[in-house]
Amino acid sequence: MTKKERITICGAGIAGVATAYYLLQKSRNLEVLLIDKQQPLSFTTSKSGENFRDYWPQECMRLLCNRSIALMESLLETHGEASFEMKKTGYQFVSHHQDAPIFDASGKNHAKNHVQLLTDQKEIKNRHSYLDSGIEKVVTIVNAGAIDVYAMGSLLIKEINKRGGIFYSGEIQRIVKTRGTYDIHLDTNEVIATDKIIIAAGPFINHIAAMLGMSFPISNTMQHKFVIPDPYHCIPEDMPFTIYADAQHLSWTDEEKRFFSAEEQFKWLLQKFPGGLHIKPDGGGRIKMGWAFQTRKEHPHWTPQYTFSHFPNVVLKGASRFIPALSEYENQLPTPLTQYSGYYTRTEENWPLIGPTERTNVFVVGALAGFGTMTACGAGELCANHVLGETSLPVYSDYFHPSRYHNSSMIREMKLSMSDGQL
Repeated sequence: MTKKERITICGAGIAGVATAYYLLQKSRNLEVLLIDKQQPLSFTTSKSGENFRDYWPQECMRLLCNRSIALMESLLETHGEASFEMKKTGYQFVSHHQDAPIFDASGKNHAKNHVQLLTDQKEIKNRHSYLDSGIEKVVTIVNAGAIDVYAMGSLLIKEINKRGGIFYSGEIQRIVKTRGTYDIHLDTNEVIATDKIIIAAGPFINHIAAMLGMSFPISNTMQHKFVIPDPYHCIPEDMPFTIYADAQHLSWTDEEKRFFSAEEQFKWLLQKFPGGLHIKPDGGGRIKMGWAFQTRKEHPHWTPQYTFSHFPNVVLKGASRFIPALSEYENQLPTPLTQYSGYYTRTEENWPLIGPTERTNVFVVGALAGFGTMTACGAGELCANHVLGETSLPVYSDYFHPSRYHNSSMIREMKLSMSDGQL
């Protein structure tokens, strides 16, 4: 009997799990191992916003998302709609300015099949009475909505187990290159010999890469979300995932402004905050909210701590700018309040890293900041294709290949990209 090729995936978040699934789906002559310090799907994946959309300003990202959505829909067809929830509730970008570019979506020909534009204020008010009366523009991505990423990941794990995949619990201490293979040393004193390695370690991909003498051009920033009840029914239960596109100064009182001006640690609250504040119904009369205004790059930790205790108040103040009813919660937060923090791991242009690295038989699937849930299946499939040496790859594969930084035409295209699609 031919010895099976052993492939070890470092990281069991949704990207690593999806990659394992597609490897085992495509080939029976593999032994696939996943290693993680924590339980599968429990670190960055568990902090996901759990959303999907098929429109991005860049064609490569749009094609990846479309492929990933098609793969998720295929999973539902195969395993039944009860296997995980995927609701097409839409994405809605709103602005107080009719000329706001909003991803440049409304002005590009390729957007016509993906988005709907509404600028009639009377019609906006009729359709979305909860929005501020001054909203002048609503751009809706129709093929978009919410996914239960944990349920989807659990389905993939179940299928991985059926196909003989193996999960190891442990922290990787070092990786040693041997003759044609690699030895992975765990903190449990186990040593795993493997033919190929896939780095799928989320915020820690450079931690693993360093063991192999490599470094990827990525950064990590801490981001935060929270969930609160909505006792005053400020937003409808069927409201789409809604993003405020405008930058804004928060509406502090004169007294608050004087206080913040006098305190060095609070002066930043007087700055202009970026667009991208987002909110959606979270089921059971709850609201999930986030705002990625934190851009400070930092070294990732296994127990991330977000020390700004007033984050929910700041987000609610910003959110009341476009959904006025939420001002009811600014000074009296409804409870229970659930807060959680996670890392955005991204490249400068915010395209993922998927494919072979400079080290023989070492691959990467990562840098999925803000779109890990929606692209995991597509990214996992693409990485599996690279590992298996398939020559017929999708047209978007070159855009995500780690070698793109040595390609002058690709560098030029990255620089010309007007939007990174980040929320």
